[in-house]
Amino acid sequence: MELKEVELRFGVQFPNLFHEIYLSGMMEYLIHPNECPFQQEQFFGNYMDDCILIAFENLPDAYADLQECFDLDLTLYPQHKSMNPNYRIIPFARKISGDKYCFLYTAGETEPKIILYGHDTGDVDLWAESFEELIYFQLVAEASSGEQSLDSDYMKAHIKWLNEDHQQLLAALPAQTLWEQLPEPEEFDIWI
Repeated sequence: MELKEVELRFGVQFPNLFHEIYLSGMMEYLIHPNECPFQQEQFFGNYMDDCILIAFENLPDAYADLQECFDLDLTLYPQHKSMNPNYRIIPFARKISGDKYCFLYTAGETEPKIILYGHDTGDVDLWAESFEELIYFQLVAEASSGEQSLDSDYMKAHIKWLNEDHQQLLAALPAQTLWEQLPEPEEFDIWI
């Protein structure tokens, strides 16, 4: 399944930056997950700080699973009447724990925000204001953990997708300092 097919199926457009990275070839493994062994050039290819992109062929199942979780949340939490009709939520990545990173499409906005849905808690947190910001947060977390040096080819292949401000921050400050300055995710209410 190609990105265009995914977007048609869900009736959304993935972020512009996602498209740029996809067109670069760094996301080939999302199209052919069983045929593409890990390569340094892959985007988030070795699970950038516990953020594993979901192969396009698996997105319909991930979406159905998310909808089942939302239905369960409506049953468990009677204060939730329904999901806010101004929101459209599409999963695109997951944590090893099973929590899902999702694009949060809001009526009237062109680019989605990023939320994290806790599959076992029903918690919804606003994780990043944009896909670019998510990449920055993941790079900072990866570098501060000592898993990857910012000078590694893998990290450089990802840093190039950041905006100029985030690139300058990574060049100017130690990763641990940047980690300590990252905002905490905020609880986000998707219900009415």
